[in-house]
Amino acid sequence: MSNGREKDASPSEKMEVVQPSEVLFAEQQIIIQSQKQEIEVNKKRIGEFQDSMRRLAADFENYKKWAIKERQTIERTAAESLIKKLLDIYESLEKAVCTIKDTQGNDFFSGIKMIYKEFSRIMKSEGLEPIPSVGLHLDVYKHEVMMQKVNDEVPEDTVLEEIQRGYLLNNLVLRTAKVVVSQKSQIPETTQNPEKQEEEKGG
Repeated sequence: MSNGREKDASPSEKMEVVQPSEVLFAEQQIIIQSQKQEIEVNKKRIGEFQDSMRRLAADFENYKKWAIKERQTIERTAAESLIKKLLDIYESLEKAVCTIKDTQGNDFFSGIKMIYKEFSRIMKSEGLEPIPSVGLHLDVYKHEVMMQKVNDEVPEDTVLEEIQRGYLLNNLVLRTAKVVVSQKSQIPETTQNPEKQEEEKGG
């Protein structure tokens, strides 16, 4: 009877199953393939995130440039508006300095001259400068023609007189100069073509 008990296996020994090596290898391959797919998906997500960050950085740089340009435009417009309002006072002071006689001990003249000198310094520091005119060829962007005068001694469209001074502000036209320009005299056709006149008489 004892031999029969030795031949019988325990229940735990009967349930133990050993999987073939091929099945284990297949399961490992499935796991590896799944991990590879997950890695590829993550790589794609990282690439999309990096592209998004680059676009955001470029947009932010463009915004900064736009903001700087917009601020400069606002500042320039405000400066132009203010200096245009001050031009009349500035030119009135200049006329006063040019017309008042400089007599010794004239405190009023000295005060006006000092104010004009300081005014000129401030306007120049803000970028204001006069537009050159007399003796130069007409520049339609800087000069506004008010009159024409016959003058055969200079090329046509030469600025002869300046009626009102023009100004540049930071190299941009703030106010055009009002000027008088030259034009050639109109020579009669008979004096221009004497040979033609003789031919007409002979005919």
